[in-house]
Amino acid sequence: MRIRKQYSIEMGHLVRNCSSERCAFSQHGHSAIIEVILGAGSLDNAGMVYDFGLMKGTIKQFIDSFDHCYVFWNKESEDFKEAIKKMNRRWIEVDFNPTAENLALFFHGWIEYILSKTRMNNNESPNLHVASVIYHETATGYAQTEYDDVDLIYKNQDGEEIDPKLKTTGISSYVYKDWSEDLKKIISYTEEVENPIPFHQIEN
Repeated sequence: MRIRKQYSIEMGHLVRNCSSERCAFSQHGHSAIIEVILGAGSLDNAGMVYDFGLMKGTIKQFIDSFDHCYVFWNKESEDFKEAIKKMNRRWIEVDFNPTAENLALFFHGWIEYILSKTRMNNNESPNLHVASVIYHETATGYAQTEYDDVDLIYKNQDGEEIDPKLKTTGISSYVYKDWSEDLKKIISYTEEVENPIPFHQIEN
């Protein structure tokens, strides 16, 4: 079974090497909608794949890191990167061209990582996973990952495993300070965090 949760961000970027000159040579932004679809082979004690309320925690906080943020490829020139960091309080440097496709894969990998570092407390399915991420860059265009795209997320061109944490090479202090302690533990210290233990009013 699957559930879907939708998020929104306002984000700036450049898309290098693409056919559209406006995208490749002019900084611009998008009102992006991000759909996160989780799948599981069984339901928890409440009859849910995963509580929507829990998806307002570290998953939402991570996605919100990109709101009102400039995202750029770490292969940009040093002058370009220095100017971006000087002119923007909120910026994130990544090791990929920030296309809708790459961002969908990026969010898929990170959210899967966040779930893997979260201790479940309501009998959630052991195979709870990110089934898909849909990154709506505009009202008419989106990129969508599937669970079978996992190799695109976790392996490089040589077939070597990639830690999703390595996809982010720099982040501004103004982004970092908005994170909860749980998100800081997951991202900065690779520590496990724990979901709250629910009170069961009715025994199954």
